[in-house]
Amino acid sequence: MSNLNNQRIKIKIHQLRLVPYLAIGSLIFYFNSNLDLNYIVKGYLVLMQSQLCIIVIYFLTARFANKPHK
Repeated sequence: MSNLNNQRIKIKIHQLRLVPYLAIGSLIFYFNSNLDLNYIVKGYLVLMQSQLCIIVIYFLTARFANKPHK
């Protein structure tokens, strides 16, 4: 028998830090690839949306990370 059932997957919090950025990046790519705009405008939209999402994710993670546990 294999030992796969006995092994636990240990994922630490710092390993999941990139997940929100990857999710938002893939959503930005998906929504902008469906637009019928000039490639310069698409590039500008990608840059603006990614900057905004990075700022939002940063503040949300800072807010949740600094909450004291009761």
